[in-house]
Amino acid sequence: MIKICIPSYKRHNDVLALKEVSPENQTKYYWLCVRDEEIDQYKKSYPYCNYLNLGTNFKDGGIVETRQRINEMMSGKILVIDDDVTFRKTRVHETESFHYMRYDNSSTANTVLDQMLTTISKLMDDNPHGSIRSLQQPRDARTWMPYTKNKTCLWAVWFNLDLIDTNQISYRGGPENAEDIYMSCQFFNLGYDLINVCEWSIKKFKVTNSQEGGCTLDNRGDIHDKSVRYLVDKFPHLCRSKKSNAYGGELGVVCTLKRSKTQKLF
Repeated sequence: MIKICIPSYKRHNDVLALKEVSPENQTKYYWLCVRDEEIDQYKKSYPYCNYLNLGTNFKDGGIVETRQRINEMMSGKILVIDDDVTFRKTRVHETESFHYMRYDNSSTANTVLDQMLTTISKLMDDNPHGSIRSLQQPRDARTWMPYTKNKTCLWAVWFNLDLIDTNQISYRGGPENAEDIYMSCQFFNLGYDLINVCEWSIKKFKVTNSQEGGCTLDNRGDIHDKSVRYLVDKFPHLCRSKKSNAYGGELGVVCTLKRSKTQKLF
């Protein structure tokens, strides 16, 4: 069974990812992954969830260490989501020139979980890393449904931990921000195809960094720019930077996971 893991910090009464999930589904699927000093507070607010105690001794921020500890301490198939993300069925609006995909607000996490996780579990058998897509940008369903390969994995990412070595494919040593893109590049460089599911989609309840708590630091913009430069230097064949208007005009990163014709899988 897939375990849905939610890393969370300083939001012991504001885990938006759980607000529409039934107690039964919380117990069946969900794991809150929190630091030792906060676990009792979270348990009071969310008594139905399972818990992973991430321990102590985190550096400032701690995103990289949090994500790596989840992969090291868990086993089997996991789906790691931000604590402000929920799931929806995808609806396709067909026109002559464009089949527009958007999440269907008539669905909820409760109504999609069983079917979604059954499908993803089968994909995980041969593909250790992938994601459920966000549909904030227009995409044509004719080329994206039900899933596509080799796009960066963000916000709702899966790992089949039985198929990978977490010492070889690790968050540690990577950038403090854009950590999901860093992992995407590592998997792709090792010859894995990344699966990006669009038949279901994620919905964010909040704009990134608009919620209190979390691992956000005062110098987030500088850290993000440094992370983008790291990715471009580390993976120049996959990543390039661009100026972004988000978060005060910091750098953005464009990651294109495309192999040369001579590059072989494994």
